[in-house]
Amino acid sequence: MVRLTAFDGPHTGTPRWAPDGRHLAFTVHGEGQADIYVVDREGSLPRRLTRDAAIDVAPSWSQDGQWIYFGSNRGGTWQIWKMAAAGGEALPVTAHGGFVGFEAPDGLALYYTRHDTVGIWQQPLDGGAPHLVLDNLDAVHAGNWAVAEAGLYFVNRKHKPATIDFYDFATGAISSVAVPGKEPAWQQHAFSVAPDGEIFYARVDHSHFDVMVVDYRP
Repeated sequence: MVRLTAFDGPHTGTPRWAPDGRHLAFTVHGEGQADIYVVDREGSLPRRLTRDAAIDVAPSWSQDGQWIYFGSNRGGTWQIWKMAAAGGEALPVTAHGGFVGFEAPDGLALYYTRHDTVGIWQQPLDGGAPHLVLDNLDAVHAGNWAVAEAGLYFVNRKHKPATIDFYDFATGAISSVAVPGKEPAWQQHAFSVAPDGEIFYARVDHSHFDVMVVDYRP
């Protein structure tokens, strides 16, 4: 086991491996903002990628490993942006909302969720108009999905209990592939699919709430 970060204070999260498995992009949350960092698997010093006075989160890699997509509220609204993995200027990708995004397997489109509405959307990367692919994912669970070679896997909470479903790119059909049994966690990047098709997800094993009373009599 190799420790890759040691920020001693700021919260780190939403890690994503590059396609070559050698570099990791992740989010560091500071005071009032968040930024995207990159570190290699050997444990070199993390490199800060974004420096805007905004919240930049949920990085993902392009299929060729040359670009990193991320959600950002820079400019006043949540959109998907991208930046060269080597660093440089951040470029807008979406204009009608965006939060968590993944490039399509062929590299020609971006699939993404929005912070303000339901569904998984698709936008051609050549500048075409976005469109809604499916509406089975609400905004608060924007990280409960992943892009695979043949389609999209996602947690369908319209079913009780929730199921893991598959959207087929070729046919547009949706089918259930698993019933987790225990409730999958809703956090960003709590769900992923390996290249061999194995599905990984975080789940809630225990959830407990108490109502307390304080006897305060001055």
